[in-house]
Amino acid sequence: MARTPFPAPEALIVVSTDGYFDVFPPAGRSATEKPAYRGVLAELGRDVTEGGRLTVRPDSSRLATAVAAWSAANGTAALRGDLGRGRDGHHGAA
Repeated sequence: MARTPFPAPEALIVVSTDGYFDVFPPAGRSATEKPAYRGVLAELGRDVTEGGRLTVRPDSSRLATAVAAWSAANGTAALRGDLGRGRDGHHGAA
């Protein structure tokens, strides 16, 4: 399993090749901090995923673009809890 961090103005997103990504505050995180949101890779779009798996390399510019787009659209809401906890919890307002 590889985990690749993608810092964005809205959030720090860490993508895992195990089929999910974690969303943390943009200021960074401690090693023991739980993510505010855990999403499934399919949320990042068809350009980078298929069947719940990445179809691009973790260091690809296409993945970086998809993560930046998701963060711009959803990062702040994920940190506020508006998206629930994601795949590890319930969806909807927390």
